[in-house]
Amino acid sequence: MDVSSTINEKNLEDYPSPITSEGTRMILSQMEKNVCKIFTEDGAKGTGFFCKIPYPDNKHLLPVLVTNNHIIKKII
Repeated sequence: MDVSSTINEKNLEDYPSPITSEGTRMILSQMEKNVCKIFTEDGAKGTGFFCKIPYPDNKHLLPVLVTNNHIIKKII
């Protein structure tokens, strides 16, 4: 799966302030595309979400999957 294709490129600055109910619906609609279910080979399961973090500097954004420790510790 191509992680970069599932990550929304919009920033909160792209939405009007204060955010209207329609704006809120648009943001939530985009956010739900980044949430995923995680199942490991040893039976652990949970949820996570995709985001981009500045790495190694603010000019580059690295796509990452964020989840809870109880999922990661089973993988590592």
